[in-house]
Amino acid sequence: MRNDIIFTDHARERLKLRKISEQMVFTTLKNPERTENEADGDTKFIKTVQKRNVQVIARYLPDQKKWLIVSAWVRGEEDPIPLWKRILLWPWRWLRGRSKTRGTRRDR
Repeated sequence: MRNDIIFTDHARERLKLRKISEQMVFTTLKNPERTENEADGDTKFIKTVQKRNVQVIARYLPDQKKWLIVSAWVRGEEDPIPLWKRILLWPWRWLRGRSKTRGTRRDR
């Protein structure tokens, strides 16, 4: 089955970001619990793998007889915020948090 699958760059980035292994994608494609046809012709494959609800969007390429993996995610899990973004946002969140606590104190 692995020779029948091609990953887009987007899909590879998402797998890395979301800590989804290629094996989890292969398992989901090979033996899905459910599939849904998308309006654009893609297919969504859904399977619980390692207690995670894995969802894979793929498009069949009939001329190559392969599945093109477009994206994947785990239902119910948010994407982690990259460290660089957390560092950049920290001062703003800190200031916003301070202004909220100042408004809750009573002046005496």
